[in-house]
Amino acid sequence: MSEVAEPPTAVRFDELRDSDGAVRPHWRSFAKTLTQLSPEEFERRQAAARATVQDNGVTYNVYDDRGGHARPWQLDIVPFILSPADWKAIETAVIQRAMLADLLLRDIYGPQRLIREGMLPAHLVTGHPQFLRPLCGTQPVRGVHVHLYTADLARGPDGSWKVMASRADAPGGLGYALENRLVVSQTFPESFGDMRVARLAAFFNAYKESILGLGASRRDRAVLMTPGPYNEAYFEHVYLSHYLGLTLVQGDDLAVRNGEVFLKTLTGLERVAAIFRRVDSDFCDPLEFRGDSALGVPGLAEAARAGGVVLANALGGGVIESPAMDAYLPNICRALLDEDLKIPDIATIWCGTEWGRKEALARIDHSILRDAFDARPLFSRRSSAKLGSDLTAQEREIAVARLKQRGETMVLQEISPLGVAPVFEQGQFGARPISLRVFAAWTPNGWMVMPGGLTRVAADDTMRALSMQSDASSKDAWVLSTSPVDTFSLLAGGGRTLEIKRYGESAPSRAMDNLFWLGRYTERTESFVRILRAVTARISDEPAAALEVARKLLIPYSHASDTPIEEIADEEALARELQLLIYSPRHSRGLQRLLLRVEQTAWYVRDRLSLDTWRTIHALTADSDQPALDATFGAAGARFYLDSLVRSAAALSGLSAENMTRGPNWLFMDLGRRVERAHHLAWLVRQTVAHTDVRETEHMRILLEIADSAMTYRSRYLNVFQLVPFVDLLLLDEYNPRSCAFQLAAIESHLRELPRITLAQRSDVPRTVAHEMRAACADANPARLAFCEHGVRPGLIELTDAITSSAAELSDAVADAYFQHASRSRTGSGAFVEG
Repeated sequence: MSEVAEPPTAVRFDELRDSDGAVRPHWRSFAKTLTQLSPEEFERRQAAARATVQDNGVTYNVYDDRGGHARPWQLDIVPFILSPADWKAIETAVIQRAMLADLLLRDIYGPQRLIREGMLPAHLVTGHPQFLRPLCGTQPVRGVHVHLYTADLARGPDGSWKVMASRADAPGGLGYALENRLVVSQTFPESFGDMRVARLAAFFNAYKESILGLGASRRDRAVLMTPGPYNEAYFEHVYLSHYLGLTLVQGDDLAVRNGEVFLKTLTGLERVAAIFRRVDSDFCDPLEFRGDSALGVPGLAEAARAGGVVLANALGGGVIESPAMDAYLPNICRALLDEDLKIPDIATIWCGTEWGRKEALARIDHSILRDAFDARPLFSRRSSAKLGSDLTAQEREIAVARLKQRGETMVLQEISPLGVAPVFEQGQFGARPISLRVFAAWTPNGWMVMPGGLTRVAADDTMRALSMQSDASSKDAWVLSTSPVDTFSLLAGGGRTLEIKRYGESAPSRAMDNLFWLGRYTERTESFVRILRAVTARISDEPAAALEVARKLLIPYSHASDTPIEEIADEEALARELQLLIYSPRHSRGLQRLLLRVEQTAWYVRDRLSLDTWRTIHALTADSDQPALDATFGAAGARFYLDSLVRSAAALSGLSAENMTRGPNWLFMDLGRRVERAHHLAWLVRQTVAHTDVRETEHMRILLEIADSAMTYRSRYLNVFQLVPFVDLLLLDEYNPRSCAFQLAAIESHLRELPRITLAQRSDVPRTVAHEMRAACADANPARLAFCEHGVRPGLIELTDAITSSAAELSDAVADAYFQHASRSRTGSGAFVEG
């Protein structure tokens, strides 16, 4: 396959230097700054920016790549700089295009004058899979179809701009552009201030306020609707919801009643006035569009038709995003706006006419061939775009046959060498092809263009490497201003007096479900790590003790290898088992799989976690340098790794205890942690001392270590180990934060704080179960629990079994009362002993 994306003689426009090799005027100040930095200083700033991106959890997912959701966002800290004159031309052209997109959608879903008068082939509308027929004849609130519009621009060899693609349905990239700005402006603060770089906050404020102004009431909710954590731009959705002050929701968080949209919260349904939509239109309503969609809201289209909710953007915008539409935009612009396009599209030929097929056959070897309705970025994953020069003889024959038989399904687009901008990579400066995504927002006073944008940098010198899904990177875009810049900030109070609030808005029930399980998974992880550490610490010096601990306490996690943990007979076999349990990502009961559950659950509630909390979770779950699974097990290395996990888990516990406001987020996360700890500790005590054993004293020592209660025991009883005080400390002592009794007291207290509004909540099943659990502990006598009969302690078995079974019952009761709206399945949500 050829690696040449443009003709060999192609000349590129250089953003940094003119044709004489001189630095362009608007680049000179920043170029001077760069020359004054030593290579070491520049690398230090680049590393700091990279660390900030990773710490902030900035990622870009790749569809069909489950490992992609942890892929860091690639940012080059050298900004793309635009002169005031360049920006004025871009701003005017993008406003024209945004107006044109809105008018075109009004016509397509309205009178369809363009089709009747022959200016737009009917097939490009009615044959488009994104043409939503149920919306014909209806208008969105105040007739606004497009609230946010994007255009991807690139320079031609002569320095003129061309539009490579545009988005009017659910445009993305806005949050990434903002994150790039925050990171790069902090990396070069002097240049950012001295060069009068235009700020972005006023644009975001106008975008938000314009949409909220269309709603029936500002007292109602405004939400940002995301497809969920596996969407390629989920980080952006989290980031924007934070920045704009919106509630982040998924489709099953919402319900339609009588033509209105409501958010399902812990306290019932709350009306939603506006939805900032990041879900493609055809996935938004499984009743009227795609019946297989699990991302949408049944009845949402009817609510939109009734005017019961503002959808931004309105449904149906995908029909104008196809490359085939580009071939007719010049005539459409003259028909609707009575003017020519100020920036043209890349030359496009629709092959649905005799002339189009003839031209395509003549140009196929030097052009891009793609599906007529394929709006994916060029050469991205699953894109249909192919270079004619890359086709084999057989592929060319198939393409020609398709052109002749079904030409209306194909377009041909020109190959245009993209302008290049400076980048810093592998310790030196170079140049790479770039494109610029520009954003325009509708306001009641006209369109507003964000002064900057999302700059994409190709991974190599070819056009095919420009997609973010093809390992491209990004830049911040700086627009220079000739006047003092606006210092408005969304983070400021705006001069108004704020009403004092002790609590935030009611929480979505799905988010509370995930926080409850985040608490359970993090506690489950810490408990597992402590057991593994206890075994690993003894495998070299006390192999017999290590084997006994493993056989008793690793049963729920066993079967990682072919040999059950109970049958492991020697140190070598135990070492192999530990290697798999600690490091293998493939086994459902191993540590790595449990860490993955923590990470995935945290990702679902990323919008509800502070930056410090997220960074701590990232430190807990991040991949580290781990040995190969077939390598010899190293106890010292494993102990070091497990120690680091214990510290991260302790840091997360401390952050949640000290930094989280005592509202629903903290309540449910801590409730999950307490339920898991009570359940697990009761099971550990049963496994350790329910039956008599000659090594019982050693088993008590190990369990106190695992339960982080060894120091407390020694401070009370020195080194005298007896079963009665041991059982009392771990099961019955409400003053020991690691005991079962402490957890049950905390659970009962948390349940009293939860709302009792719905019928399921007023049934009091969770509180009844918790009260009975706590009463059982309070009434227990430690001496009776320690009583042994025929080698068995029946009282201890009865109490611990009651706690484990009641903890599982309590978890289900909480879900029935508070998470009944959450319908998504959860991996590994069963009781601890069941895995």
